[in-house]
Amino acid sequence: MWKLKLFKHLGMLAALFALVLILAACGDSTGGSPEPPPTATREIVATPEQPTEGQTPGSAWARVQETGQLVVGLSADYPPFEYYTDEFTLDGFDVALIQQIAQEMGLQVAVRDLAFDGLGSALQVGQIDAAISAISVTPERDAVVDFSNIYYVSEDAILAQADSQFAPIERVEQLAGYTVGVQTGTVYQRWLQDNLIDTGLMPENNLFLYQQADQAVSDLSEGRIDLVVLDLGPAQVAAATPDLGVTIAAQGLNRERYGIAVAAGESELQTAINDALTTLQNAGYISQLAMTYLDLESSETLPTPEPEATPEQPAATPVPPTGCFDAMMYVQDLTYDDNNMQSPPQFAPNTAFAKGWRIQNVGTCTWDSSDALVYVGGNTPAAQMSGQPTPIKGTVPPGATYDIFVDLVSPAQPGVYQGFWTLRNDAGSLFGSRLWVGIEVVGAATPTPIPTQPPSADIQFWSDRTNIKQGECATLYWDVNNVQAVYLYEQGQNWQDNGVNGEGSRRVCPAQTTTYDLRVVKQDGSVEVRQITVYVEPVNNAPLIENFTVTPTQIAVGNCVQVQWKVSGNVTRIDVRRDSTTIWDNAPLNGVMQDCPPGPGSVNYTITASGSGGTGYREQRVNVVQ
Repeated sequence: MWKLKLFKHLGMLAALFALVLILAACGDSTGGSPEPPPTATREIVATPEQPTEGQTPGSAWARVQETGQLVVGLSADYPPFEYYTDEFTLDGFDVALIQQIAQEMGLQVAVRDLAFDGLGSALQVGQIDAAISAISVTPERDAVVDFSNIYYVSEDAILAQADSQFAPIERVEQLAGYTVGVQTGTVYQRWLQDNLIDTGLMPENNLFLYQQADQAVSDLSEGRIDLVVLDLGPAQVAAATPDLGVTIAAQGLNRERYGIAVAAGESELQTAINDALTTLQNAGYISQLAMTYLDLESSETLPTPEPEATPEQPAATPVPPTGCFDAMMYVQDLTYDDNNMQSPPQFAPNTAFAKGWRIQNVGTCTWDSSDALVYVGGNTPAAQMSGQPTPIKGTVPPGATYDIFVDLVSPAQPGVYQGFWTLRNDAGSLFGSRLWVGIEVVGAATPTPIPTQPPSADIQFWSDRTNIKQGECATLYWDVNNVQAVYLYEQGQNWQDNGVNGEGSRRVCPAQTTTYDLRVVKQDGSVEVRQITVYVEPVNNAPLIENFTVTPTQIAVGNCVQVQWKVSGNVTRIDVRRDSTTIWDNAPLNGVMQDCPPGPGSVNYTITASGSGGTGYREQRVNVVQ
């Protein structure tokens, strides 16, 4: 089963305050905490190591002593534990911890960014010496690798309204029929995603993501959602606050303990890591990391964990698993080297290109067409650059190198883009080094020329501005006479649903360059279309409204619409409005709700997402008829 995967990924993101620090039992801090180490960057391997058929127990420690370097694998897609910063360098709780551990051991550290599923195989073939990536220690994993002492433990709680009538909640599957709020970037988000959304038990719209857990608790208190999943400590505080009217409906369904993994039998390396961990715990360094990366104000707020039971007999050395190991190592860029994102190649918008890498099979399985390079994420949704899964051609035996290319198209909007790719085997497990493509798009997309429009004294269509920055607005005006009907709409919308009076104005705040059509049906039945394009200059780090829909776009008086949205990026606040009425104040990052306009007429639904990088704005109009 090693080819399938060693670890179940806890998620693409991690808890900001969903963890409880394990404090050392040997006493208080005896001095100042070590200074946090600098961030790391991807280790570029000029001469790739040779694959082996598996490591002899103890060989990793001998190699570490000989080279003076500890090679550590992690999957840098799990903030705040391991992630890439806006400057494209590695950072996070685990990154800082393993660098300090190596320093305590008198070693240099080389960090390798690998697919989470492939960390176990990378240990087995000696591609890495240790793995740290918010890895939860379980009996199944402990049977095939050795773990360090536990350095963090988390425990969940589920909040409900105090007067709600829920059956006892004993399994995560029992949450499937409810609307559930969770803080984005926590282990609990991935836990619910893995067990409810990905399995099809819960509709995706029923999982509400919040920037902060207290927003979710507030919406629970107001009856907008049914349940909230969060860390036990904050849940106890919320339940003890009378004004909120919430109670703990369940707890302990997802208790996780994190450890550093080494290959089975590496007892000397394991001991050295444990000694360094103990020193850092006693010095208060891990508590300092918790305050820096996990947003914990003080270790005094963290309950002391229950001591782990000591086994009566030493654990037996596990029998090595049968089968082969999938592992892949990055060798070099073949095209468009971005110099570790220090100088990414520049492209004009909407330019086709092929990104190539040389990779090496350092595992023991032979690759074939059932293995493919797939996109796994990026710094923005557009970082996929239209790339599609690219299968291996032919066969690649262990030890061989292989050149692989992906066809891409640069995004339409200016900016710096970094997209990550990795190999996926026939069982659907990701493995090997996470490859990336980094580019910079410069200049603006060339707009589609608008056909020359003949002048007409009866049709006037203009805008107060046609060039705005993301988050700004323009106003369209029209004045049409002696016609049958007039329609105003964005290109791509159904014109039939967007009738307007012959004279009027509309405030528009497009998230990207948008063309608006004024469709005029003349008295003789002929049609004339006037167009105005509002060009939008992107703002770096502004919130991205990925989706905002209101359906249906025409209803009868007394009926309701469904409002749905999804926002990503650097967000501090989201507000959803119907005309001037706020229908969801300080809304979650994604959500769905029913709203019933009070009377006939044209209704404008808007969403505003604010952040330190700017503001995002979208709107949808609904016609309410008798």
